Amino acid sequence: MKLETMKIKNIFLGLSVVASGAAITSCGTDWLEVLPNQDETVEVYYSTDAAIQEAVVAAYDPMHWFDYANNYTGLNVYPEMMTDQCYPGGGDVNDMSMWKEMFNFTINPTNVLDCNYSNAYSGVKRCNDALHYMNDFDVPDMTEANRRYYEAQCLALRVFFYNQLWHWWGNIVYYTENLSGNYLGTQYSADEVYEFMISDLESILANNPLKWKSETKDLGRITTPFVYMLYTEIVMYQNDQSRFGKALEYMKEIINSSEYSLHPDYAAIWDVANEWCSESIYEINYSDVNGARNWGWGGTAGGTVVPAMIGARGYDMRDGIHDGSGWGFCTVRQSAVDAFESGDVRLAASVWTPEEGSYTIGYQDTGHFLAKYSPIIGGNAGNIADALLNYNNNLRLYRYSEVLLNAAELVVRGAGSGDAQGWLDQVRTRAGLGSKTANLENILNERKNEFLGEGKRYWDIIRSGLGTKILVPDDEIADGRKGTYTDNKKYIPFPQNEIDQAYGTIVQNPY
Repeated sequence: MKLETMKIKNIFLGLSVVASGAAITSCGTDWLEVLPNQDETVEVYYSTDAAIQEAVVAAYDPMHWFDYANNYTGLNVYPEMMTDQCYPGGGDVNDMSMWKEMFNFTINPTNVLDCNYSNAYSGVKRCNDALHYMNDFDVPDMTEANRRYYEAQCLALRVFFYNQLWHWWGNIVYYTENLSGNYLGTQYSADEVYEFMISDLESILANNPLKWKSETKDLGRITTPFVYMLYTEIVMYQNDQSRFGKALEYMKEIINSSEYSLHPDYAAIWDVANEWCSESIYEINYSDVNGARNWGWGGTAGGTVVPAMIGARGYDMRDGIHDGSGWGFCTVRQSAVDAFESGDVRLAASVWTPEEGSYTIGYQDTGHFLAKYSPIIGGNAGNIADALLNYNNNLRLYRYSEVLLNAAELVVRGAGSGDAQGWLDQVRTRAGLGSKTANLENILNERKNEFLGEGKRYWDIIRSGLGTKILVPDDEIADGRKGTYTDNKKYIPFPQNEIDQAYGTIVQNPY
């Protein structure tokens, strides 16, 4: 049975600062009747605690747009197809051709996907709106404690959205008050953006009003461990050793709290019944119940399209588990399968290998597909719109195993003291494996197998400086990677239409 959680819904508010109505009669000279303005101004509407909460909830909504709003840039599958573990896949070479160009490091400004760019900035805009309403409007019934709680959520969410932009584009336009006039903002270097994001997270934690863990009705709201994980992810990606010690403290605080633990059954983590289990630090909520996402606008509240993307094409459902809706994207390499040690229970939980002849061969077929979010029969039964967009699978964004591996890596990188060996062993023991020396190479390899299909590997490769060694041409299949990663490929090109709309004020990345 699906755990009832707070599924973030899209908030639609009909607001008008100045409005008028007209009634047309059949005769007479006074055929136009001007009605009095009865609509509330923005200032009046956002004058209650309840309305401010609506604005805060609306700021969460773009988190679930990345899998599909205007195109496909899921936080797990989009970076996953860039790694040494997967191929873009799909029906043919032209199916999501932008993915193939990204994969081969040949993407250009006119073909690069701009939906995650616009999705993230939509989130920034909503966060800035909510912060403006709660801090600049008169809200008599909002307590100072509530204001600080709402503010912390919006600041953390804004960093989350900027983090997506920063990872892909680096040198982005950054602002904390929504643009007006000519709508041109200031483009900053990636290092400057990093400091802005960290400053916001540090300001939250300096006088922290967030909860440590959300109650059932609030699952999906920002918590302190979410901020700790976001902080650590950003610091480690920046390789900012001056903050490694603080990041380690945050990981140890989560570990020592005893509020989180590894789920004993790795394969069961992705069951609907185990959403928000003991291992879950943060999930992005999706639900098929009354799922209304549709091809006209994928930002409507509902389920996710990821299962349809990664399932085997035309599968005949002979196993009685997987449905036949798959499109065959993000196929898993044979070398990724072979990288699992004998007895590692994570292999069967991470990779699905359907019987030969049970599905239609697609592009870059390997016979292996991602298992963690695969399309399950009945997994979208509650939808009321387009079934393929409304699978009932929360995205597990941060898990406790990542806390353990972050902490172990930070210790071996010299951030401070801690039981790096014990933390690594916990992850391996759950996987059915014996101890392995806690060094950087082994920890990165452990992350590779622990997080297959979760969108972590590509960023690990880049931040570790291994791109030029790992992201290279391969001959595993005829249509393997042809291009090679170079340091100038770290940040992808800005979409040309965004540069055009900014009148050329955005300096293009030297991709």
